[in-house]
Amino acid sequence: MNSGSFLWQVSLILQVINRGRDGMMAYRQTERVKEKRAQKRAQIIKAAREIFAQKSYQEVSIKALAKKAKIATGTFYLYFSNKEALINMIVDEMFQELLACIKEERACFTDSLDKLQASMKACIKLFVKEKEMAKILLVQVPGVNNAFNAKLIEIENEMIRFTRNDLDELKAQGRLPEEDTLVSAMAFVGSFRQVIINWLREGKPEDLDKAFATLMEYNMRGLGQVK
Repeated sequence: MNSGSFLWQVSLILQVINRGRDGMMAYRQTERVKEKRAQKRAQIIKAAREIFAQKSYQEVSIKALAKKAKIATGTFYLYFSNKEALINMIVDEMFQELLACIKEERACFTDSLDKLQASMKACIKLFVKEKEMAKILLVQVPGVNNAFNAKLIEIENEMIRFTRNDLDELKAQGRLPEEDTLVSAMAFVGSFRQVIINWLREGKPEDLDKAFATLMEYNMRGLGQVK
């Protein structure tokens, strides 16, 4: 092999190495950009959750949201097309958070009544912990538009589905009398929802945790639980 051929091969190898380095640097830069965008998006959502819990959807402007998130108004539009897209994202996140909490609580039990109690307890625990989130989900969202109402109905229907399944199991075990479990599940979930909404709006009952036991006893007595 002559020296010219050798140098050409070395040059080719160095080019390949450099391209690999350039590609790796570009990949790292892309990952950093994605990470920064995700952080900024989370920052906007966090600020929005706080401000929507204090003011109505109609009262909050994009400018106010941007100020709360400590970003320029124009920057907001790099992440969300409008205010509706933002709150839709918030509602979706809260929905997933609530479902995850319910499933985690239910997984600790095998008895149908225990699972039923766990579902409702999970909602109350999460709403007490995340009162601002509860305000958005149950007080703010219903008055915005039909799309958000549909999302709230979807959440309620999921809760009703869990409840009905538990009631069906209890009925099959002879622990509940023959009845329409769909209607019973709707009434069961509705009673919890109404008490939670009143707590958010009026501050009554003062202790939502203590109200849980009363609600469970009231509903199970109404369902005719066989002890």
